[in-house]
Amino acid sequence: MKIILLLILTIAFSLSGYTQTLGDFKPKDQSYGLKKVKSKRVYIASFTVNYQVYNEKEDFKQGGRMFGGAGYKGDALAKLSVGLDNITEAGIQAVTDRLFGDFTAMLKAKGLELVTADEAGKTSAYADYTRQTGGKINEANFPGTLATTPNGFDYYVKSVSKSGKEQSGGFLGQASTMYGRLSSQLDDAIIADVDLFILFVKDKEAFGGAGANIKIKTSLRLADTEAITMTSNAKFKLKGQNKTVAAISQAAFYNGKVPTGMGANSSYIGQLKSPLDIDGVIEDQKLQSFAANRADYIGTSTAYGKWYNPENVVSKSTNIIPVDEKKYTEGAYMAGKKFIEYHTSAFLNETK
Repeated sequence: MKIILLLILTIAFSLSGYTQTLGDFKPKDQSYGLKKVKSKRVYIASFTVNYQVYNEKEDFKQGGRMFGGAGYKGDALAKLSVGLDNITEAGIQAVTDRLFGDFTAMLKAKGLELVTADEAGKTSAYADYTRQTGGKINEANFPGTLATTPNGFDYYVKSVSKSGKEQSGGFLGQASTMYGRLSSQLDDAIIADVDLFILFVKDKEAFGGAGANIKIKTSLRLADTEAITMTSNAKFKLKGQNKTVAAISQAAFYNGKVPTGMGANSSYIGQLKSPLDIDGVIEDQKLQSFAANRADYIGTSTAYGKWYNPENVVSKSTNIIPVDEKKYTEGAYMAGKKFIEYHTSAFLNETK
C-alpha cells in the first residue's frame, strides 16, 4: 500500500512541476563583411510571425483504359484537412508583441538607435511603397496561416492584393535585394528583417504510392527551411491541384550598398539547420486519406460493343486537434525568443 501511495504522489508531483520544453536548437548562418558595419542605427523593415492553424490537401489519380486493354479504372480523389482548435487571434498576437518587445529592448541595450518608419518613408527606396500598420491578423499571406505583425509597428510593402496578400517588393519579390539601397539612403543604417514560421503539419513525402494517397505527420515546431503545401484556391484549377510556398524562419541583418548591383555591403542571415520542436503541446501523429482506383475488368456487352463502368472513389479525412492555448503560446514564445536572441547576439558580437 505504501508503494502504491508513493507512486501516486510521485506522478502528481511530476505533473505539477510540468514546464514547457523545446527540442534541440541547431542554428546556422550565412554572413560576410560584418567587420565593415559601423552604424549604431537600426531600421526594422519587417517583423512577422506566421502561425499555421489549418491545412488541407488533395491528391487525384485519373482513371481510364488499363494497360493492355484489360478494362478501365475509375478516378480516385483523396482529401485531407486538419486544424488546430482553441487558438485565438488575441493569444498569438500577444506572442508576437512580446517577441518584438524583447527584440527592440535587446537592440537598445546594445546602444543602438531605432530608425522610425517616418524617416524610412522619406527615402526614394520606399517612394512607391504602401505603409502598413501592425497589429492586424493577415490570413492571405500564406495558406492556412495567420500572419501577425506587432502592435505599434509600421512597415512598408510594395503592394497589397484584393485578397489582402502583401507583396514585399525587391527583385523577384525578394525584399533583401533592395535593403542595400535602403541602408545607404538611411546613412548606412542596419536593416533588420525577422520572419518566423510556427508550423504543425509536416508536408515532406505527403504524396505517393498507388491511387490517391495523402499521408502527413503533425509536429509543432519553429520551421527551418520548409514549404507549405495546400489545396490551390485558384478560380480555375485541376482536381488535386495544390499550391506550395516557401516557409523559412530567419533573422537577417543588412548594411550598406555594394558599389555596383543591388546587394548589401554586409549581411548576416540567421536560420536553423533543423526544425526547433515545441514539445508537450500537440500529439505527434500520422494522418492519412487514401482512395484506390477501382477497376472494371469485365464490362457489359451491348449492341454497340462492351461498356465499362468503373466506380469513381472519393476519400475525405477531416481532423480537429484540440490545443491548450496557454501551452501553445508559451511554447511559440520560447522558440521564437531563443531563435531571435541567438542570431541577434551573434550578429552584434561579429560587428563589434
